[in-house]
Amino acid sequence: MPPKSVFDSSHRPDKLVMPACDQCNRGTSTADLTASIISRWGYVITEQEHADHRRLVNRMRKQAPELIHEWTKPLDRIGAREHLEKHGVFVPAGAGMASIGPLTIRQLNLFAYKFVLGLYFEHFHMFLPDTGRVSGFWRTKEDFGREGIPAMLLEMMKQYGTLEQGKWNTREVFEYRYEINEKDGLFACLSRFRGNLFVTGFATRDGSQLGADEPSGWIQPSGLLNILDDPKFEDRP
Repeated sequence: MPPKSVFDSSHRPDKLVMPACDQCNRGTSTADLTASIISRWGYVITEQEHADHRRLVNRMRKQAPELIHEWTKPLDRIGAREHLEKHGVFVPAGAGMASIGPLTIRQLNLFAYKFVLGLYFEHFHMFLPDTGRVSGFWRTKEDFGREGIPAMLLEMMKQYGTLEQGKWNTREVFEYRYEINEKDGLFACLSRFRGNLFVTGFATRDGSQLGADEPSGWIQPSGLLNILDDPKFEDRP
């Protein structure tokens, strides 16, 4: 994680590689593809990003055409622009717009949880056990259009990570901040994908730390693929 498709020409350093069972690997491939496409939904993109986007969308047409249908269904562009500008989001003239509906939201939720589990493995060198719990949240650049990333999250997570190989680093495409408590098995992260998609997540090795009234949105690792069938994940946490 992140998947190769997030990076230019699907080329990335050989870092942040985690083992996964075949069921999870295959079951989250559409989520990876969804995040890779949406991370390229910027106002100004390079020729490489445009070529990659076209290639990935063509792949999505074969793999999950229902998502393409959701993105391209008719919408009130004037109303959408007014809504964004009302919330402090600058929208350049001529910018395209896409509809993110329940199918896309499910896939992005799945990607967010999978990503947090991946980083947990990277920093603890072990899987999050099923006694643990994980939560994941995704946001787009439009969500941070007015006030930026919440300062509370930046202050909470002091450590920095990206993918590097020699002099090559990928911080323009992917970077994250995180914090870890090895003793108690606690983990938190805030990641950025091309400045267009953001994922925040938390994990705890001991789910009982959440208390009897477990907050909504926390799941056991074994429940990852259930996100695609659980109605509550049709909405953003």
